[in-house]
Amino acid sequence: MADALIRVILGLDHARQGIFGTSAAYYGTVEEQGRKTLHLHLLLWIEGSPSPQNMRDRLLSDPTFESELLTWLSSVHVGDFFTHEEDKLQTMWEQPGVDSVVNGRVKRGKPVLLIPDAASVLPPRPPPPGVEQEVLKQWHEDFLLDVDKVVFCSNRHDRDHRFGCLRGHPEYCRARFPRERQENTVVDRNSGAVRFKKRDVWINTFNPLLSHLLRCNTDVTCLLSGTQVKA
Repeated sequence: MADALIRVILGLDHARQGIFGTSAAYYGTVEEQGRKTLHLHLLLWIEGSPSPQNMRDRLLSDPTFESELLTWLSSVHVGDFFTHEEDKLQTMWEQPGVDSVVNGRVKRGKPVLLIPDAASVLPPRPPPPGVEQEVLKQWHEDFLLDVDKVVFCSNRHDRDHRFGCLRGHPEYCRARFPRERQENTVVDRNSGAVRFKKRDVWINTFNPLLSHLLRCNTDVTCLLSGTQVKA
C-alpha cells in the first residue's frame, strides 16, 4: 500500500501528477504505535514551492498569490466534515455507550457504531467516462458522504481522552485536541501565518481523496513555516 501511495497517488513515478500537484521528492519512515500497529510518516516536496520565508513575504504583499495559495490549500486538505457537523453525524451514526461506576468514578461507555465501519467497506465505484452530468453530480455527493463516513470512523479523537493522550500536571492532550475553532481561512497580517477554517475541532486535517482511497486515519498538514518544518 505504501508503494502504491508513493508511486500512484502522490505521483512519484512521474508518469502523472499526484493529488497535490507535481511531486519533486519525498522522505518517509514507518513507526510502531504503542499497540504495535504500523503507520507511515511522510514528507512530500511539491515542485516549484517557495521557501517558508518567501511564502510569508508573498502572502503579505501579493493579493493574487494569497488568493491562489489559499484556494489551492483548501482544495488539498480540509478540517471539517462535508455533509454535517460532527454532533449531527453522531446522532445519525452512533449510539451512546452505557456508563458504569468503577472505584467511585463514572466511566463513560464506548459508543456503538450504527453504520458499517468504513475501513472495512470498499469505496463506491466511480462512473465510467462520458456519463451524463447528473450521474457525475450524484457520484460526487456519494463520494463526499463516503469520505465523511471514513473520517467519522477513523479520524475522530476521543473526547474523553481515554487512549493515553493525557500528559502532565495539570493534564493536557499531547495530540492537541480539541483544536482551535476557526470560522474561515485567513492570513494573520502580523505573522503571515495561515489560520485554516476549522469547525469540527475533534478531527485531523485530511485530504478527501486520500481518505476515500486509503480508508484509514490520516493527518495531512501543509508545512508553511520554518517552525512547522522543525516540529
